[in-house]
Amino acid sequence: MMGKKKTAPVMDPMNGEKLQAQQLAELDYAHQAASIAAGEEEKTYGIWGKIWHFLRYLDGLRGQHTCRKKTYIILLLLTGWMGGHRYYQGRWRLGILYTLLCWTGIPIALSVTDFMEVVSIQANADGMIKL
Repeated sequence: MMGKKKTAPVMDPMNGEKLQAQQLAELDYAHQAASIAAGEEEKTYGIWGKIWHFLRYLDGLRGQHTCRKKTYIILLLLTGWMGGHRYYQGRWRLGILYTLLCWTGIPIALSVTDFMEVVSIQANADGMIKL
């Protein structure tokens, strides 16, 4: 019978206490935030590191777009397969990509994730959301 793999507990170097997984995750996030705030470049390796840096670059180019939530959802459901909701959002480059790939089915999968994202966003008093 196979037992659980035992790992050595991680000790806090400041006071010698054992750290729980949640505490380790919080410390890691705090370390990452401090490193970024200090201007250090993230250390990523291999092809995934290059992909990660490229995605972070693209995310930095993207600004906040404001649109009406109901209109966005209707366009998403009716024209999400070809990127109509992205044109409405003001992200026409992404809309063009959706349109070019509409025959592959990839935009449908992306639209499902877009729908899950936008449903959870709370609209303001005017019915507007920021994406």
